[in-house]
Amino acid sequence: MTRKSATLNPTNSSTKKEDFPMKRISRRNFMKIVGAGAAALGLAACGGSESESAASTAASQFTGEAVTATYPLANGDKTLNIYIRNATSGVVQNYHDIKAFQVAEEKLGVNLTFTHPAVGSESDQFNLMIASGEYPDIIIWSYSTSPMGVDELIDEGVLMDMDSCIRQYAPNYLAAVDTPAHEKEVLSNSGTYQGIYCFTLGVPVSSGPSIRADLLEKYGLDVPVTVDDWENVMTTIRDNEPGVTYPFTTYRNYIGNANLNLLLPAYKTSTEFCSDGNGGVVFGPSTDNYRQFVTKLNDWYNKGLLDPEFMSNDSAANNAKLVNGSSIASVLSLNSGIGNVTTTARANNPDFELVGVAWPVLNEGDTPYFHLDGGVAQVGVQAVVTSSCADPALATQVLDYFFSEEGNNLLCWGIEGESYTVNADGSKTFTDAVMNNPEGKTPSEAVLAYALPSYGFVNPMDEDAYMQITLTMPEQVEARTLWHSLDQGVCLPQLTIAPERQNDYNMIMNEVDTYVQEMLIRFVTGQSNIDESWDTYVNTLNGMGLDVATQYVTDAYNAFQQR
Repeated sequence: MTRKSATLNPTNSSTKKEDFPMKRISRRNFMKIVGAGAAALGLAACGGSESESAASTAASQFTGEAVTATYPLANGDKTLNIYIRNATSGVVQNYHDIKAFQVAEEKLGVNLTFTHPAVGSESDQFNLMIASGEYPDIIIWSYSTSPMGVDELIDEGVLMDMDSCIRQYAPNYLAAVDTPAHEKEVLSNSGTYQGIYCFTLGVPVSSGPSIRADLLEKYGLDVPVTVDDWENVMTTIRDNEPGVTYPFTTYRNYIGNANLNLLLPAYKTSTEFCSDGNGGVVFGPSTDNYRQFVTKLNDWYNKGLLDPEFMSNDSAANNAKLVNGSSIASVLSLNSGIGNVTTTARANNPDFELVGVAWPVLNEGDTPYFHLDGGVAQVGVQAVVTSSCADPALATQVLDYFFSEEGNNLLCWGIEGESYTVNADGSKTFTDAVMNNPEGKTPSEAVLAYALPSYGFVNPMDEDAYMQITLTMPEQVEARTLWHSLDQGVCLPQLTIAPERQNDYNMIMNEVDTYVQEMLIRFVTGQSNIDESWDTYVNTLNGMGLDVATQYVTDAYNAFQQR
């Protein structure tokens, strides 16, 4: 199938809806979407899949000179509807309530409306929207988690091929990715731009191991470094501190899986596909390193060091156990974890001190393996214009505005004089409306009236803005510094599964991931003996098609290396 790509007029920033004719999704792909469960997350940040139908070169698709936008782009007579997850945890009901977007509307001369899928059923609602044939103008989504990747959605007529529009109408975005390393992350295997990605400026570290420093001091214990140190510290405090029942607590994550990653960096493995250390690809949960990882977790479980309610806890229950003292350690975020727990606990215990510590290692002097990137890093969310958009060039220019200095400042900081001020050296500081909110809101909540400084849209996230509202305590600053002490190690770069393999890959990994999660719980709790059941477990994974999925990822990795 040959794709439709707009023939753009360099003297006119308007392309027409007719250039991207609507097509009804094929029955095969319709059933793929409506029948999809949770898509595999093995390639959590990949931006879609690559197709032979995209073999036309970037040069042949680019039909005009790059256009520098003149604002306003329209006269208030154009409206763009944007479909996107609500990343504010319910603080803001709709992104249009954020003043930054209201000011952007005036600047751009374009009305912006936002459609948010209901929290808790985002994936299901996204799939139903795609299957319905009725699309917004722009969809901002992590397409690697959907049954169909970007290439398939383009070929089915849901999304447009944005390469020409981006090259002609997104100069700010192109400037942001204008390094070989960054282009390698955002270009498809054939060298095309399929959409506009969300980025972060700086190293996006916001969570890590945390422990009660006041209790370490009380019992004369050093900050734990190795896995054995952790076991000794937790055992000593559990056996001596009144009220401590299970020292390490954790909770199910946002997709309902056990969040037991504390020891993963020590054992140099992953819950996903990862490097085998020799240039190849392996599925982490099928490796001997992972076996050692779950063996240690089972040991902690049997010794009463791991909270047995790790699968029933949500983050609120997890935090409550730290506040009431029944647990003394967890993996926490800077803000909703360390910040909120400390603030709540100190109301009754002024000596309470929860601090971040480095990820544990097996041997002192080792460097834990986890994935970190400096500079501009793709975080997986991608904005793509749909076939329903009447003016794809306008939509591209609107998205590109938020990569300009003015647009990005607006989205990350809000309104000068209201939410932030500019200092003599040019740096910015949030005002008391944000940092000491008169309504008692936390800085991360109060800022949402004005701006969206975290991962919530497609723009370069300003690390300084994010950190000002997040690092409000000395403990948080120190925690973030320690959590940086990681090595990329076994983690793979952003990869792209070929479109003709995407559905097969998703089906295989949906079954594999469900089984892995089930067996992780059984191994940790002792319902299945690790030594007796491991070979059967690995054979079952292979019987589900893991070897096929591994080859798909290997091919994607090789294609990435050749970009």
